Amino acid sequence: LPLFGANCCELLQLLGGLLTLPADQGALGTETTSAVLASLVHALKQQNALMSAHPNANIYRALGGLVDLDGHFLETEPIHASSTPEVPSQQLKLEALKAENKFTECCQIVKFAHSLTIYSGTLRILDIRRSAMVSQITLYANNKPVTDVGELKNRWDMWKKVCTMNIASAQAECRFEFTLPIVATNLLIEYSAFHDAAVQAEKLQCPRCSRTVSDKHGICKHCGDNAYQCRHCRNINYEKLDAFLCNECGFCKHARFEYSLVVRPSYVVEQISSEAEKGKLVALIDAELQNANKRYSQLASLRKPLERLLASSCDSAPSAAESAGGAGAV
Repeated sequence: LPLFGANCCELLQLLGGLLTLPADQGALGTETTSAVLASLVHALKQQNALMSAHPNANIYRALGGLVDLDGHFLETEPIHASSTPEVPSQQLKLEALKAENKFTECCQIVKFAHSLTIYSGTLRILDIRRSAMVSQITLYANNKPVTDVGELKNRWDMWKKVCTMNIASAQAECRFEFTLPIVATNLLIEYSAFHDAAVQAEKLQCPRCSRTVSDKHGICKHCGDNAYQCRHCRNINYEKLDAFLCNECGFCKHARFEYSLVVRPSYVVEQISSEAEKGKLVALIDAELQNANKRYSQLASLRKPLERLLASSCDSAPSAAESAGGAGAV
């Protein structure tokens, strides 16, 4: 049973199904059934005895009467990986998942706080303006941890295309699913194509006075402001004046894009491919070992004070009961 950990429920359901099969559906023989039941009873007795004799069993039992516990927080010994229950997937907004953002004139690069398994997602397109409507959005992913997400800019060899969404004119929502869940630490969203009619009809407008600007340099004749500046941060991308996204803050004047992803934490890592990556990972392992040792010391130091507090609370409970009984008799 210890080898199955959190999957014990599935194991017991499987055994129950096998043991209760009708004779005409391949039921187990009498001897086999008896042997399986005997082994199961022996395993349960053995594990119950181990839990009862556990050094922290009394502490957990006493704490359980005072507070709700959903874990064994005093354990200092490593546990089998199967004992860690799987975290269910949940739908979260991209804003809640990101640790860092970078932008180009047509791409958004997102670095997640940690590696994620991504199952599906939803894109909502709000505040649509018909001046430039996107017709295709391509998603790329990789699972390479990086210190700065800017390292991934224009490094197409490091990305793998995982999804292409075709967006109809004025479409407000698009759902996408992956045939196989993808594991990613970084996500690149490329606005790769646009509806031609909308692009041709686009007119340059001054962000201050909202008048049409005809100057090729984008200078408004009425107020002198630059029409090519970002409406949000006033940045000007001189390399791509008519960029779809601001390459500084990611603002888009043509629409607002909201992504939601169905994800859960992942512990899958990429293979080490260079000495530099090896050095980074060795440093990370050393840091995590130091952190684990620190937590170990903290747990060890908490046990004795906790035992004293629980012992004193147990001693005071009978005294309080006796006092109450004496007062009632009087």
